[in-house]
Amino acid sequence: MKIPTRTLLSTTLLPLVLALPVAAQGPGCGSSLGPDVIVGEITDVLNAASFNGIDAIALGTTSCNMGTSVVNWIGNTNDHPVIRQNLYRYKIVNGAGRFEQLGLSWLKHGFASLQGSTCCTCMPGGDGQHLGVGCSDPYDSGLNGWQDALGPNWQVNAATGVFTYPPANPAHGSDGVYRRCEVPVSDLEVTGGGNTTRFFGECQYVTKDDATAGNQNNNASWREMTCSGGPTNFNLALLGSTHREDPAIREWAVIDPAVHLVDLQIPADGLMVLGSRATDLGGGQWHYEYAIYNMNSDRNAGTFSVPIPSGVTITNIGFHDVAYHDGDGPANVNFSGLDWIATQGTNSLTWATDTQAQNDHANALRWGSQYNFRFDANAAPASGTLTVGLWKIGAPGVMTGAGDVPALGGPVTSFCFGSGAFSSCPCGNSGAPFHGCENSASTGGAQLTSTGTPSLSNDTLVVTSSGERATAFSIVLQGDAEISPVTFGDGLRCTDGNLKRLYVKHAAGGTVTAPEFLDPTISARSAALGDVIPAFGTRLLQVYYRDPDPVFCPDPPGSTFNVSNGLRVVWQP
Repeated sequence: MKIPTRTLLSTTLLPLVLALPVAAQGPGCGSSLGPDVIVGEITDVLNAASFNGIDAIALGTTSCNMGTSVVNWIGNTNDHPVIRQNLYRYKIVNGAGRFEQLGLSWLKHGFASLQGSTCCTCMPGGDGQHLGVGCSDPYDSGLNGWQDALGPNWQVNAATGVFTYPPANPAHGSDGVYRRCEVPVSDLEVTGGGNTTRFFGECQYVTKDDATAGNQNNNASWREMTCSGGPTNFNLALLGSTHREDPAIREWAVIDPAVHLVDLQIPADGLMVLGSRATDLGGGQWHYEYAIYNMNSDRNAGTFSVPIPSGVTITNIGFHDVAYHDGDGPANVNFSGLDWIATQGTNSLTWATDTQAQNDHANALRWGSQYNFRFDANAAPASGTLTVGLWKIGAPGVMTGAGDVPALGGPVTSFCFGSGAFSSCPCGNSGAPFHGCENSASTGGAQLTSTGTPSLSNDTLVVTSSGERATAFSIVLQGDAEISPVTFGDGLRCTDGNLKRLYVKHAAGGTVTAPEFLDPTISARSAALGDVIPAFGTRLLQVYYRDPDPVFCPDPPGSTFNVSNGLRVVWQP
């Protein structure tokens, strides 16, 4: 076997400075104390020939040290980075979007750091065993995909960056896919030409001194990819630019702003990202899609639970994971690929794998991987508590985060709170639970509630915004598209799309009610403004109101008005 020429550099003591143009000092350069390695660029793709229904790629990377100290890059010890590569797909299935991981690689072990200036102005480390402050180091896809030299994932504690060296090296075949980022051919499809499916390559560095400095949560970056060829062998190519210091799951919320992402930082361990999205399927049915990405937690996840109200009917329960391969597990035996079992209890739906005590090869959600959970329900969403159970024994035993869950209260549910559940208020002016952001009257923020029934044949729905300033000028706003919270005056707005000003009112004692007296019903007013609401159509309501106090939350980013929480209304026939 021919050894890549780069291995010769690991033995030299001469300064290794690439003759590259010096990049302008970026805003992140030197911003982290200690060593801080990131994926500065995803540079190229190696496409392997498919084998037995499995395709594979390798991705080239250029790492950058954004910290204030050199990063260890000592090839013959465990004081060097390991490099992971993943592939994800966004696809609309039966009207609802899914962001899933399709494949994972074994680990490239770093050696012989060069000293370039891709991200920052380089201050060379000088001996090839350290990546200097501001310096960059390239590995092309051939090196990151050099099959015989790749090590398994299971020996790495990504929270601490500690791993076994030299890594396990079980026997393997001679095909082109083993140990690379393996993907089932059946999961690939040609992009473009009206096809909305998209692919994303992700790379992540893990190393001990970076983790010791507390800089391990920015070590993943992603880049979009196109897919061509088929039907038995595909080729992926890079598209656009590298999105630095973010795992690929962040793009799910960019593609679909109604996706909610919550970071779960596990004490004395690593980071997970929890995502949720409820999609209106029509006819009173909703699809619920969840994703948990384990960036670097060594404790892993073993259960996931969603609250389900009594009387809600659940159908089409699903689960999706990513396959370990080529002996990636203790004793060179792959971790289990058995799907997590879903169990519906009195008030919850829970997926679980075997516990650590039952099976140390169980299909726990390990570092660098993402699992998906899904179902359909005959209930509109509300904000609720999602629970992730940690697989390895320790404290805490669970982590929780807010997300979309089937509603407890029928066709009208609250959302878009200013209490900090999903997004921070513009001036740190968090409101009370289930209210909008705090206002200058210190009421805890305006709270929008409802009475009556949103029925198109007998509309008795009435909304009330309380907790405003005493005589605030107020507008009841309706939209037909839900977005992630954005700053709107002193508050947060989650209502978008076809926006209509349904009613204009003045508060009395800080309270506004609509409709009242001779006002038309909400559905009639909407129709008069050009938005005829269909049966089972969803509309979003918020009230924004004047708050002209010049001292409270001044512009920027605040303004002279604030916003209530929102109501999500599913109109019945």
